[in-house]
Amino acid sequence: MSILYSLTPPPQVTLALLDSANDKDPVVREQVRKSILTLGKLQPNKVLSMCQDYLVKHPKLIVGHRVVILQTIELIVKTKIDDISYAKIKSIISLASDEMTRSKDVVPDWQQAASNILVAVGNKYINDIMEEILSKFQPGILPHFFVVQTLSSLSESNVYGMVPFLNAILGTMLPMLGMAKQDNMKWVFSSVLYLIIIKDTFSSEIYAAYDILYCSWLQSRESKLRLTVAEAVGSMSHLMAHDKLEEQLPKLIPTILSLYKKNTEHYVISKVGLPLMTAAVILILLPLQVCAPVDYSNPLTVKNHNEVLRCFSILANTFPDRLVMFVLQKLENSNERIRMGSLSVLRHLINSSTSIMESKKLLILASIRQPLADHSNKVKKRVVQVISAMAHHGYLELEGGDLLVKFIIQHCALPDTYYVRLSYLQSLLVLRHDPWRGIIGMCVSQVNGSFPFRSRGHGAPSLSLLNVISPNIHPNAETLWEKEIPALLSYLEGKGPQLNDPRGVAMGIGLCASSHLDATLAKLDDFGKSDAFKKASGIFSLLKNDSDVEKMKSTLILCYGYVALRAPEDQILFYLLLFPQALYKDTFNALQELLRNILARDLSPNGLQSVFKHIEEWLSSGQGHERERAMNTTAHILEFYFNNLHVKNMVTFHNLGSLLGRLAPRCTDPNPLVRRAAIDCIYTLLYIQLRYEGFSLDYKDDSVERLITLRESMDNPDHSVLYKTCSELIISKRLPQQQLNTLIFMLIEGLVDSQSNCSRASSVLLNTLLKNRGAGLQDLVSEMLEVLHIRLQMISEEQVKVSVAQSILILATQHLQTVINTLISYPLPFDSWSCEMWIALGADSKLASQIMEMLMEKLNIMVPYVDKKESMMRGGLTKVATSHPLAMTCALKEMMLNGQSQEAVVSLFPQLFSSLLVRLGSSVGVTLPKDINSSGTHRKSPTKLSAAVEALRILLARAQLDHVVKPLDQEGAWDKMKDPQQHITGVTLLARAMAKHAGPRLPAIVECLCPCLNNIYECQRVTITAFFSELLNHHVVTELMMMDVLMNNMMERISDPCCTVRMLAVRGLGNIAVGSPEKVLLQELNSSELLAAMSSGMEEKDDPGKRITLEAMSGLSKVLLYLDKKNVQLLVVYIFMKIKPFLESENDEIRCASIMLLGNLSKFGSGEPVFKDQIHNVLVSLLLHLSDPNLQVVKACKYAMRVCAPVVGSELITTMFQNHLHEDKSLHYGEFINDLTKYIIQDFPGMLNFYHITVIQFFKSSWAEVRAGAAMFIGR
Repeated sequence: MSILYSLTPPPQVTLALLDSANDKDPVVREQVRKSILTLGKLQPNKVLSMCQDYLVKHPKLIVGHRVVILQTIELIVKTKIDDISYAKIKSIISLASDEMTRSKDVVPDWQQAASNILVAVGNKYINDIMEEILSKFQPGILPHFFVVQTLSSLSESNVYGMVPFLNAILGTMLPMLGMAKQDNMKWVFSSVLYLIIIKDTFSSEIYAAYDILYCSWLQSRESKLRLTVAEAVGSMSHLMAHDKLEEQLPKLIPTILSLYKKNTEHYVISKVGLPLMTAAVILILLPLQVCAPVDYSNPLTVKNHNEVLRCFSILANTFPDRLVMFVLQKLENSNERIRMGSLSVLRHLINSSTSIMESKKLLILASIRQPLADHSNKVKKRVVQVISAMAHHGYLELEGGDLLVKFIIQHCALPDTYYVRLSYLQSLLVLRHDPWRGIIGMCVSQVNGSFPFRSRGHGAPSLSLLNVISPNIHPNAETLWEKEIPALLSYLEGKGPQLNDPRGVAMGIGLCASSHLDATLAKLDDFGKSDAFKKASGIFSLLKNDSDVEKMKSTLILCYGYVALRAPEDQILFYLLLFPQALYKDTFNALQELLRNILARDLSPNGLQSVFKHIEEWLSSGQGHERERAMNTTAHILEFYFNNLHVKNMVTFHNLGSLLGRLAPRCTDPNPLVRRAAIDCIYTLLYIQLRYEGFSLDYKDDSVERLITLRESMDNPDHSVLYKTCSELIISKRLPQQQLNTLIFMLIEGLVDSQSNCSRASSVLLNTLLKNRGAGLQDLVSEMLEVLHIRLQMISEEQVKVSVAQSILILATQHLQTVINTLISYPLPFDSWSCEMWIALGADSKLASQIMEMLMEKLNIMVPYVDKKESMMRGGLTKVATSHPLAMTCALKEMMLNGQSQEAVVSLFPQLFSSLLVRLGSSVGVTLPKDINSSGTHRKSPTKLSAAVEALRILLARAQLDHVVKPLDQEGAWDKMKDPQQHITGVTLLARAMAKHAGPRLPAIVECLCPCLNNIYECQRVTITAFFSELLNHHVVTELMMMDVLMNNMMERISDPCCTVRMLAVRGLGNIAVGSPEKVLLQELNSSELLAAMSSGMEEKDDPGKRITLEAMSGLSKVLLYLDKKNVQLLVVYIFMKIKPFLESENDEIRCASIMLLGNLSKFGSGEPVFKDQIHNVLVSLLLHLSDPNLQVVKACKYAMRVCAPVVGSELITTMFQNHLHEDKSLHYGEFINDLTKYIIQDFPGMLNFYHITVIQFFKSSWAEVRAGAAMFIGR
């Protein structure tokens, strides 16, 4: 996860991690959680929001998955709470509280994870947490198990923060203890009581709680409950009145002690018993607990053992004499476990109660002699531990201490049980200041250290002892042993280097060779010639292994290696120089003679090629000497060919191009001898060509002769001069046109030469050729591009890659259409090398503009997708993307990645933005063609929508609109644009960012997009309408005089066949009131036409989700704020009638919007009898929805009733509505209805029957709250 998080990670990373959070592999789950936590540390608010949204959007997520996400939220909160906004903290509290109490049943993992979040937040925001918790902890109502559990955890994690709330908690809790019937509730109440009880305030109530816990709950059969109750009772004993406690002790202590028999976990009981300890209790605890064997793999048994020992420490403060005598007497007990337990207590007292034991030292020294004679090894081990403790505290320096030291030394030498003897050795290490230590250490360590592997692991402790006592032996020993002993210890512990037999033998022979080289080599030679498979003697018998002869051979070779390493340098060089140098010269001459004889048989271009093909692969060898030999051989056979050539007829030297392509790059070889030979070869080749052209043997060409001058400067060549000369020779008339094709492909092959100088030379020569003669290569362009594509995959030299990009650019300037057609036909998704080729085309601004215009022209007319049947078995159609538009989108994206394309991008920005936005719309819900292979290692792009979205983002960045890109990144807009369910939201965010930060660019974009609103593809019209709709939400459209154009487009889209387009058009009309309210206010728009268009949205038949209706009502509410009565009066009743059916909609948003619109209409109905009647018709509905389960609907009702109040016709009701119905204030519904019915009876006695009939209709409402309200209303 380290390479991601140096930058801000994209949102899709977090979403992918959240999806994988419940992987079946626990290792994967843990890694995913760590990764999300890492992201959370970088952007806590954003990641928490995504986690929260994920849980909200997936209410049916399985428990395990929810738990992992909740645990991740907890970790982020714990680590980054100071960086999380207060608003986010509040929402996290609400989420965790809801998750914790959503299920009435106890689901431990889920609810505990949610509880932990509240506890983590409570460490800083305790007041907010307690406000939430106490709202679910009401008097007289048994709370949710985890509400109480959370209180307990908070009391433990934030002690001081909880203090102000303890009175309220205990005041509510103590009366409800008797209501707890289930063991789990008893347990959790006991847990919280253990942590938060307060003596000063609740001393009297504590006894009542104690009575319930002791008399009832402590007798439970559930062991976990008994232990928790016992903890609470132990704490209560501190707080009870003294007389009450004395009264209860005779019953309480036996009960606590009896728990040892009933429970396997004794730690809690020991801790509970601590406040109640007396000497009598200790006497019972000793045989039960201290003497019990301790299971060190079980943390609870270790804790219990330590807690019991702590009881003895506390008792020692009060009864030191009695306690020491009691423990020392038990050393003589016949029971082995009692003796071991007593020694454990004695050691603990020596270590923990130093000052108290000071006066008891001589008594303890005298008493410890008894266990020295014990026959039990277990007891002896405990004795050693006691002696070690005594040594630390100065006991051994007193009279009688020498006996204990003697005991240790005697037992170090016994062949006893390993762990006992090891304990003796380790105990000696603590005798740091003892005068005996030097002698002791020498005795013991000499015995064990001399035979480390025979002492059953005692060698390492013995060496450690020697290291500690080195200052006592000799001052100079300390420095040496501190260096050498750790190395010996590493070897003993298996951490040092291990030698095997073959290596050991080879090292031994190497040492022999250092002083007896001749004899050693003679022996090795004899052994190598001997029949080693049958017999070997002496040290070489170690090499013999019948089952592994190869190992024997490899060891012999290893021996020679060590001989070379260890032998004297002057002697070994003598042997090496004996190798006959003449052998190489003879062999090389023989090879050249052979090649001359073969060539002489067929002295023709074909014959020359048949010989050269055996040499050419060595010309590009990675070894300098191999290239040198190959080049010298080539020069030799070319000279032979030239000298023996007799041209009788004019023939073509058809392999001139391939030979030059191989040889020309070698003119820049790092080896100067190769460079000289390459110049000679080219010189000879060009004269061979002249011979074939009809020139005489003695003819001299000035341009070719220039190579002789160049040859003289090959030791320090000027590469630029060299490139220029070679290029001119090749481009000149010396190279026929028909040879050019072969030369070009040979130079392309040379781009991957093993020598970087040569690969660069190939690229320079290639580009020079293409610039001067590339215009005539029309038929080769596609093939050249394909070969360059293949070679790019192997090129590692950056400068060569740049040259290849230049080659592609040169070809494009000469054959643009062919280059575009070839590259666009490459398989999708483009691999990284195809992408590099497209990026290269962005380097020339003028050329890039041409290409972009060509691609956009084709994009705008090509079919973006086709409808295909999902399968033969199932009906339905699937949109499948067509390949060419997809490839063109990818091409645009790659070209814009080139920084040099900026000028072209800026000049074409409106067209590019419009084309990509339309392309984006064409990609929504579209699948990839089946022939697109995305499994390749180097495939870069695109899957589904990512190509268009990425291209759009790169376009904005390249146009230097970073202030547009930044908010889109922060809001996750790019992912939303790709998601069919959130596409409109994503486009809306894009339009919003453009309106805020790139206003001057919009007129040209709108002009480009307007014609596209008539496209046949619904998805394109949806995208453009969403973009235009949001633009109307901003005042910039008025400032830039785009209002009329955009509004007219929205009015036209009102009748679009696509319901989504119609919905967005209605939204856009409503947005006018927000973006340009003055246009509405000053009557610059046709208000009647606007209202009629928006009202028609409430009559939609083809509106399955009622989205158009919702937008129409929301938009009307916005517009009505800026209209006066005369413009609306004629439509008031009409709109009101359209609203009424939606007041009881099952959709919360529609219900809320209709009520808000009703309220906004009220100001236009004042004084109109008809409107007054309509208000009375819906008043019952509004009253009953004051108890609606949706909080927003309740707020809308309060607003509507308050603003409609003056129309009702009752001053009492008006005053009542305006005083009590405020959105953010709570309302006592029963009292409100009671008062209202009185006013209705008083002011509208004639309408009582009407109200009764209306209310009865709500008895069948979908909402229980409304049905209950109707019953209450009718009962009044």
